[in-house]
Amino acid sequence: MTSSPNRLRLLYSISLAIAGLGAVIATPLAQEKPRNLVPSLSQSAPAIQTEKGPATASPAPSAPQKNVLEGNRIKGAVVVQSLGGLNPASIGTLSTANGGLGTDMWQGTSQERVLTLLKILPVSKASPQMQKLYRRLLLTAAAIPQGQGETKELIKLRLEKLMAAGLVTDASDLVNRIPASSITPELNRIATEILLFQGQDEEACKIVDRTKTATNDNFWTKADVFCNIVAGNMARAEIGVSLLDEAAGDDALFFALYDRLAGGSAALPENGQPLTALHFAMMSRAEVLLPVTSMETAGNAYLWAVAMDDAADINARFTAAYESLSAGSIPAILPRRLINEGAFQEGAEEKPDLGQIANLYREALGSNDEEEKANLLGELWAAGARDGSYFATSSLSMPLLSGMTASEYGDVFELDALRHSLLEKEDAIAALWERAVRRGALRGDFEARESARKFIARADAYMLISGVSGIARWNAANFNAADFDHGDNVDSGENAGLYLAALDAFGEPVSTDLWAAALAAGQMPRSGFSNLVIEKNLKIAAEAGRVGETVALALAAVGAEGPGKMSTGTLIEVLKALKTIGLETEARQLALEAAVSRNL
Repeated sequence: MTSSPNRLRLLYSISLAIAGLGAVIATPLAQEKPRNLVPSLSQSAPAIQTEKGPATASPAPSAPQKNVLEGNRIKGAVVVQSLGGLNPASIGTLSTANGGLGTDMWQGTSQERVLTLLKILPVSKASPQMQKLYRRLLLTAAAIPQGQGETKELIKLRLEKLMAAGLVTDASDLVNRIPASSITPELNRIATEILLFQGQDEEACKIVDRTKTATNDNFWTKADVFCNIVAGNMARAEIGVSLLDEAAGDDALFFALYDRLAGGSAALPENGQPLTALHFAMMSRAEVLLPVTSMETAGNAYLWAVAMDDAADINARFTAAYESLSAGSIPAILPRRLINEGAFQEGAEEKPDLGQIANLYREALGSNDEEEKANLLGELWAAGARDGSYFATSSLSMPLLSGMTASEYGDVFELDALRHSLLEKEDAIAALWERAVRRGALRGDFEARESARKFIARADAYMLISGVSGIARWNAANFNAADFDHGDNVDSGENAGLYLAALDAFGEPVSTDLWAAALAAGQMPRSGFSNLVIEKNLKIAAEAGRVGETVALALAAVGAEGPGKMSTGTLIEVLKALKTIGLETEARQLALEAAVSRNL
């Protein structure tokens, strides 16, 4: 037996000649008895940040729903079905006690419609609030209405959506709730990918051994090749490679990584192909990674895995961790730690914007002068705005900002500090920066004070939209659309309209005179995202009190590009719908993100 590159090319040629074969020739292994993956009632609940559940409006009459059981001794939340057994689509890890949307969130929504709604859910890096609602929707334990569809498809789709968002740990927790009797080869594939991303190769290979003969899928053939390498059985690994069918030829990276693991030195192709869990596992075992620049096309689950890999290059880890922070799949503590450990102290030219963010944070952390720290944080936030990661810089920099005295650092910094505090829901700190902005009215000559007055009007707008208690009070008599004309390529008339529309959506009085004033400030048609069908269905679902449907449609209406890019009209429909089903806090945060994104 040889493992040379020439041998590899020969084997691959053989594989093309015998296209159509998909199963690995291997000695049949004894099937393990399926494990019951439903947690016992004695298991403790996981530590998950608690979020207030919605005050659900009265739902429309529907067919009787199945019984539900929740308890603080249950790991996650278990939905108890009739004697027919547990519906795998109903399981979840969130109850109303820890952020779930309610076990009846799908009441009044058909099973087929639930499937349709989950399919159109967008994955967004442009809205932290969307990310939270997305996670809560997918992880809530809720009864699924009876229907003609296959409920196993629903749990599969939920897991795929979690993985698409990089929520690998959440997907792992959810898949471990699925009863063994409901496990399919498709669910086993997801479970295998989760374990590979988590670096648990041996556990993943146990699933591969049980499943590889159940389907003629190239995934299992390639996974079996990898598992034979893990087990040190190169002879069987080579046989597996020779039996891969023609479709596997599109996966050049797999064959290059196989060559590396077999002792060769094949170059890793940078062809933009999707990076999979199997690629990650093979690269980790071969102790190689694609360049940092190749991560631009990587999926969120792959990025999560690289960020969590202690053996990976620190610049690659920080790149992946910061992208994962933007996606909401990793908390800010990890990229902060990687900066402290030296991320992009060298090699910043590979990712100049990200390298600048890392170095500005490091400098600000090391500064004992608050004026200097304010300047560095201002540069950091500006770099995030250019990079499209302004919200991520909020999470990254909050400990530095919260340690500063809310004093006079200039109007621009003070307003930015207020916005970041509100985005991070640091209400007490936001109130301090609101006072700092207001003190600007006492500084300088008339021109300086007039400029400060505009900053105060904008600060009031952010406070009132967020709903945070502070000095700001809505006073229609003081509204001046011209206050939102501050250059920076901002459409002041549209921003004034956004402000008035948000206030109106949250119940503040907005007179016809104010709408006329906004019109006089100038209006240009906005080419933002809007979809009439989604909006109509959203309004109907909210008025009927169908919580899950309303949240799913709200996410679809906002879209992957976030609230800053959508039309103001659609945004207001989303805010009203969320408020109707009891999610006003979430609606206000979404409105705040829109205002910040548009630099209100």
